[in-house]
Amino acid sequence: MWFAKKQDAESKKRRTGIPEPGRRARGLPGIPKPTWIVLGLIAGVSLVLYLVWFIGASLFWDNPRFNIKTISIQLEGKTLTPALIREYSAVREGQNLFSFPIAKVRKSFLEKSHITKSISIHRKLPDTVVITVREREPIARIGRGSSLAADKEGRTFALRMGSRELPSINGGSDRNLKPGIDVDQPVRNALLVLDACHRSKSGGQIHIDSLDVSDKEAIELYLTAGERIRLAWAGMDKITDAGIQELDRKITHLADILRASEERGRKIVNLDLTYGDQYVPAQEY
Repeated sequence: MWFAKKQDAESKKRRTGIPEPGRRARGLPGIPKPTWIVLGLIAGVSLVLYLVWFIGASLFWDNPRFNIKTISIQLEGKTLTPALIREYSAVREGQNLFSFPIAKVRKSFLEKSHITKSISIHRKLPDTVVITVREREPIARIGRGSSLAADKEGRTFALRMGSRELPSINGGSDRNLKPGIDVDQPVRNALLVLDACHRSKSGGQIHIDSLDVSDKEAIELYLTAGERIRLAWAGMDKITDAGIQELDRKITHLADILRASEERGRKIVNLDLTYGDQYVPAQEY
C-alpha cells in the first residue's frame, strides 16, 4: 500500500510538470558557450585597454618629464595679448603636455575670442607648447558709433580701441547682431566694396566715410570729401566670380572719374554707377 501511494505521488508530479528537488538541480541549464566567448572577449579587450592606458600614463601624461615649462605665443594682431591667450587657452606651466586634447582647447578658444581668425597649438617635446594666433582684420564698423566690427569675410567681433576711423556700414538689419556671427547679404556687399577698394591699385583715390545698404537695389557710398556715389552690380543677391569682377571694374572706373574731376579742378557731388560703364550720370561743381 505504501509503495502504491509513492508511485501515485510520482505519477502526479510527472503529470503536473513539477520536478523533484534533486532532478531540478540536475536539470538546470548552464551558460551557453557563445556567452562564455563574448564574456571572455570583453574581459580581454578591457584588460588590453587598461594596459594601454597604464603604459600611456607611465610614459606620457603621468610622466613629469613632459610637464610644461615653456609656453611660446606667436601673435599676428593688435588686440589680443599673451596674457589673454593664456587665459582663453587655459594651458599652464606645470601641466602635463599630453593632459589636454588640442581640438577641444582650440574650439573653446574660438568661442571665447571672436576676433581670432585661426589658432594652432603644437606640442614640442619634451616640455614646450607653441600657440600661434592670427586675428581678424576689421575693415568696417557695423553701424555708426557701434562697438562691432567686421572683416572682409563678414564675421563680426568687438571693435578694438583705435579703430573708430574705420568706415561705417549703415541701414542693415541689426536683428540678432552680436559678436561671432556672419552678417547678412546687404552688409556683405558693402564689405565687398571696401575689399575691392583695398585690392584695386587705384583704390587709394577712394576715401569712404560710410556706406548705406538700406536700398536693396544699390549701395550708397559717402566719401570723406562729401561725394555721394550710388553703386550696383549684377548678382548682388549672391557672391559670384562674375559679380566680383564687375565690381572691381566699377571701383577702377570710380577712381578714374574722381581723378579726372580733380585734375579739371572740379569736385564730384553725385555719381550714379548703377548703369553700364558707358552711361554714368554725374553732378560736379
